[in-house]
Amino acid sequence: MRKFRVSFTVAAAASFAVLFLAQVSNCAQPPLPNRDQQADSADARAARDGKRESKPAGPPRPTPRTPDGKPDLSGIWDGRGANINKDLPGKELPYTPAGAAAYQFNLTQAVDPQSLCIIIGQPRADVDGRPFEIVQNANRVAFLYERDASRRVIRLGSQHPNDPEPSFFGDAVGNWDGDTLVVDVVGLKGERVWADNVGHPHSEATHLIERWSRPDADTLLLELTIDDPKYYTKPLKITRRLKLQSYLEVDEEACDENNVDRSHLGPGLGTTDGTRGFGRRTQNVLSPTPSSMNNEATR
Repeated sequence: MRKFRVSFTVAAAASFAVLFLAQVSNCAQPPLPNRDQQADSADARAARDGKRESKPAGPPRPTPRTPDGKPDLSGIWDGRGANINKDLPGKELPYTPAGAAAYQFNLTQAVDPQSLCIIIGQPRADVDGRPFEIVQNANRVAFLYERDASRRVIRLGSQHPNDPEPSFFGDAVGNWDGDTLVVDVVGLKGERVWADNVGHPHSEATHLIERWSRPDADTLLLELTIDDPKYYTKPLKITRRLKLQSYLEVDEEACDENNVDRSHLGPGLGTTDGTRGFGRRTQNVLSPTPSSMNNEATR
């Protein structure tokens, strides 16, 4: 099944770039690629879906730092995608009854929200296998995703509001623990969302802890903890290793520009053989809602 993309207006993207980048002028930024690197970046961009750039030869380059001495996480990062059961024995998730019902609902009654051009959100963006860019200053860290042309902003040294408005990326605040950026996320939506690309669910009760570190100039590490007591009996832990990329920017995606298969989508994972989603003939299939999943769990 083709990958679908969400379109954002040029005006909105430009406004965000101006407001955020105006704040980063006083921070150390990675050097711009030279002309040879710019030429090479075109090849890297063309090949990245099938072949990611290899580790540089020689000893690791030192971690870049901002003027205040913090690791500078800025750059374009890419790495193999994962699912939230990646690091579990046998890849078996510890579902609650409601969580097991939600997963079956996703496989049998819900179209993948990404295929309907709904924002990817968290924690799915953390485990997705598409590149993203990090832009950092002393007060905020921004993630600019190729998937959906989405973005999220982490407020450093801030606090969550008492009653955050639910959103796809949630309310994210960050603090430094030595050389590790610790991000706390609450206020996530629980409807029309998947936790990863194979339909594992998460609820509105989800609380995320992300630990981001840059042990050398070319490596970004993520330790993700998903605490969702509504759907899982214990917290889930996932690790990822990403590599710095040399291409100049992430691509713009426009999900609904040519979404010719929308009317053919069915529930499940959307495989092209028609057994799980793509090619099924269904009507009025939506992503799960808490009420529909609660009804399913009591049957």
